[in-house]
Amino acid sequence: MSRRDLLLQSPLFHDVPPEAVSMAEQSVIERHFHPGDVLVSQEAQGEALFLVTAGRARVTRVSLGGRERVLGFLYAPAVFGEISVLSRRGRSATVVADTEVSALMLHRAEFEQLLTRSPKVLWNLATILADRVASLNDELIALGISTEATMAHVFVNLYHQRGAAGEAQPDLLPLNQTDLMLRLSASRETVARVVRKLEKNGLVKHEQGGVRLRSVDGLERIVYDLEE
Repeated sequence: MSRRDLLLQSPLFHDVPPEAVSMAEQSVIERHFHPGDVLVSQEAQGEALFLVTAGRARVTRVSLGGRERVLGFLYAPAVFGEISVLSRRGRSATVVADTEVSALMLHRAEFEQLLTRSPKVLWNLATILADRVASLNDELIALGISTEATMAHVFVNLYHQRGAAGEAQPDLLPLNQTDLMLRLSASRETVARVVRKLEKNGLVKHEQGGVRLRSVDGLERIVYDLEE
């Protein structure tokens, strides 16, 4: 697939004029990463944003207390790194390839020129950021309800991510107990207890390769506190 086709698949270039796409096509750099490779490191200077064109990456952050937390996953097509590029601050998180990952890098100078010449790119970027804020707000609401609601939110959100990325089995989430502990900042005992409850209620099932969602609707009712 050509660079132009890859750019057109990215939400950053949705409905962008052809001349702006051509400008980006001449500026981006193709990169490929193997599982375990670090795409960006927390606190490192961010000189480029990334357009993930294939594969899955894991986003983690270490708190001031030294505790690691999994913030989420990136599936193609995804955009990340733009905040560090725009703010000229260090990266807010570490991104590690979970699978083989391909990406296009766009450096700051070219990105700034692109934003100046194409307001549509700026609008798309604002939309991407607004969606992230909305998802974060939903998670904070779930966190205020219970660990169970937070876990259900993580499951549902990842399910929709995988579906949008065209994964063959979006309901089979590549999560183990350690992943959930880091994602929820919860103890092993708490995670095990909540997963057992969800299994008992027929909402999830442990399978080889991760957690299988058996009722997305049931998990969503927990997230939005709609259970009777």
